[in-house]
Amino acid sequence: MFRRILAALLAVLLILLTFGCGKGTEEPEPTAKDAPKIDGKIAIVIGDRSQSPEIYAAASEILSANPDSVLLLKYDEDFYSNPNAVSNVATAVAQNNAVKAILFADGVKGTGAAVKAVRAAREDVCIIVCNPHEGSVGMHDADLILSVDFPALGEAMVEKARDLGAENFVFYTTERYLKYVSVVALQRALKLACEDKEMTFKASNSIDLYEDGKTLDDAKQYITEDVQRKAEKFGEKTALVCTEPMVQSALAAQAIKSGLYMPGTFLPSPYALAADLGVDLVGHETDAGYALEQLKATGAAGHVATWSFSAYTTFLQAAFDYAVSAANGTDKKLTVEDVQKLIEKHTAGASVTVSTDANFAYLVQSELVTL
Repeated sequence: MFRRILAALLAVLLILLTFGCGKGTEEPEPTAKDAPKIDGKIAIVIGDRSQSPEIYAAASEILSANPDSVLLLKYDEDFYSNPNAVSNVATAVAQNNAVKAILFADGVKGTGAAVKAVRAAREDVCIIVCNPHEGSVGMHDADLILSVDFPALGEAMVEKARDLGAENFVFYTTERYLKYVSVVALQRALKLACEDKEMTFKASNSIDLYEDGKTLDDAKQYITEDVQRKAEKFGEKTALVCTEPMVQSALAAQAIKSGLYMPGTFLPSPYALAADLGVDLVGHETDAGYALEQLKATGAAGHVATWSFSAYTTFLQAAFDYAVSAANGTDKKLTVEDVQKLIEKHTAGASVTVSTDANFAYLVQSELVTL
């Protein structure tokens, strides 16, 4: 209990410091390049840099361009075990009426509860959620929810795997992930698409870092060895996908080494895939063209596919554009076409298709590009 109270107090202190100096802590020096005029403050709630380097880099760029209007607030690293980690930060910043929009850059566990808590505190604030990990259920109070269209992604992955020459499809996940609506939808789409293409589908468990009492090295070692076993069992005409981003680097490296295929990733991103395969992205954290070009030099060409842009950073950038409109009082009820335009502004020419689910979340799909 003391730790949670301390976390809340620290969150309030961070907010006060941010308002006092006009920027968050440990961030790049601000620049005013192309900064929009913003009436009020926009709070971006994120995790630590290690949780998602590309989200952190994109959020830092937004802060640097808008130092007087953007707050970058981090929740505790123990967000998975602490159900109040995200809410503590979000509800604290909601107490200041100068904040006109709160943007959850990555909808980790606890974000749904945070959305409800913020709405209870503020009817007038704009709430935006990107990549809701547990699905859009329970997030009705948000004004905008952006998610990958997982059923469409699953179908596209199988189609791409077939084009690459795969005859077998292995999907790694855990029991915890199978509690997420998004993962269930992806697995179902993969299985049905494999049946349609007469491909073998195999669901395999991987080590759960939060519940199995194992280390990250244990998890990476297990998936490396299991990919080898799958290669021996099914042969080279095998495609692999996993839902755990922390072990994806081991999966990708062993897949390429074994001559197997990765027809996409759970949350499509050339940056994440490049980092998984050892590409140094320092100075290019939000340069998709650089990441794609460097990926070709890793031996991934002909074996790997991804979106030509990042679901993580593109959703964040589009969400910030909408947050600006909300802060300035020019936002409106969005249509599918509006959301498509918001997103395609940040995809460097790549087109997307957008639909909605029963909870009014916007589901985004794009073409998987083979390297």
